[in-house]
Amino acid sequence: AEPIKDMQYLIGVDWGRSNDSTVFSVIDVTNRRQVIRDRMQDTDYASQRIRLKALAERYNNAHIIAEANSMGQPNIEALQSMGCYVTAFTTTNATKAHIIQGLELAFERGQVELLNNEYQITELMAYQSEKLPSGLIRYGSPEGLHDDTVMALALAWSGVDVPAANKLVDFV
Repeated sequence: AEPIKDMQYLIGVDWGRSNDSTVFSVIDVTNRRQVIRDRMQDTDYASQRIRLKALAERYNNAHIIAEANSMGQPNIEALQSMGCYVTAFTTTNATKAHIIQGLELAFERGQVELLNNEYQITELMAYQSEKLPSGLIRYGSPEGLHDDTVMALALAWSGVDVPAANKLVDFV
């Protein structure tokens, strides 16, 4: 969907390069619907950042919630120096559980509308939880599959599904 003037959008970012894909998931905060899902592989980080900046600008200077792990933090710092508004999300078992459970609840309540994208649907349907011997629950995709679109969507949704008038949470 094309951006609507004065609407607020959020972009969830899951970084990848060669084995994993980078995915940008854009959500319309007011209507709680996914409007764009951009997935790329074998794309250098400089090009990814330029593409993300252009996407954020196109969607009314959308706020970006990006994974900070691994190559995420240098990309976040570069985006911030480019004038993008970015919140870093450090993925741990606990923070991942929090955003995945929030997205799961939104699905159960019918609060989020997704694009009809076969790749994304396949990843969402394959996504699973596993109880560990410690009692913790690990979330992820089965061996041989990826969770890039799931994580980008969950990151974007984490900014929408925040109490107190859509105040963004800093996950650093």
